[in-house]
Amino acid sequence: MLLYVKIKKTLLNFTLDIEFETNNENISLLGASGSGKSMTLKCIAGIEKPDEGLIVLNNNVLFDSKNKIDIPPQKRNIGYLFQNYALFPSMTVFKNIFISIKNKNKYEATNEAINILKNFDLYEIRNEFPSKISGGEKQRVALARIIVNNPQIMLLDEPFSSVDSYLRYYLIKNLQNVIKRYNKNIILVSHNKDDSLELCSKIAIINKGNIIDYGNINTILNETKNEYSKILLGLKGLE
Repeated sequence: MLLYVKIKKTLLNFTLDIEFETNNENISLLGASGSGKSMTLKCIAGIEKPDEGLIVLNNNVLFDSKNKIDIPPQKRNIGYLFQNYALFPSMTVFKNIFISIKNKNKYEATNEAINILKNFDLYEIRNEFPSKISGGEKQRVALARIIVNNPQIMLLDEPFSSVDSYLRYYLIKNLQNVIKRYNKNIILVSHNKDDSLELCSKIAIINKGNIIDYGNINTILNETKNEYSKILLGLKGLE
């Protein structure tokens, strides 16, 4: 998976001005709340439109302001995991997955949904509604809904921000298993360095819309001179 992002977008308090490239790596966008991390994901997914720039995924141009290219979100083949998982509350687990399957007839979609339910150990709760299942099961449903369409990349928007440490452990294990089993690359938005360390090999530290540190996580941890990066990574006071 080769992704190149170079975008600008004027926001309320600053201008998002981001450029990075990643090749078959899992990358974390780390920064404080309101630094532009989630907006970057939304621009990649096509949910938001940059003011200018270029987004290329596996040699497919998704956005190019100069050539007036802006591929709709549903045609970008990108999986987006929202912070609250965005499951449809009035639909069963089965229906949440079934309704998300693209380019298949009803028979094919039904078989595909059943297979993915079994692969994610969700078949036994297929007739339950989201309000009746656990946090870990909700995450698996949301991931299954993404994987069923075989996305080129998965965008994860602070998936652990509102869970306790016990549940976080199992949610991260779920994600690690999915990434490995389905051979998917991710971009993880987080304000927690531990999430980044457990799931990603590269990190982009963002402050007020700009990347101030970018590279291998361990290299950044050992070599960064940036004071903001040190604070986010928990290095202040440890020199």
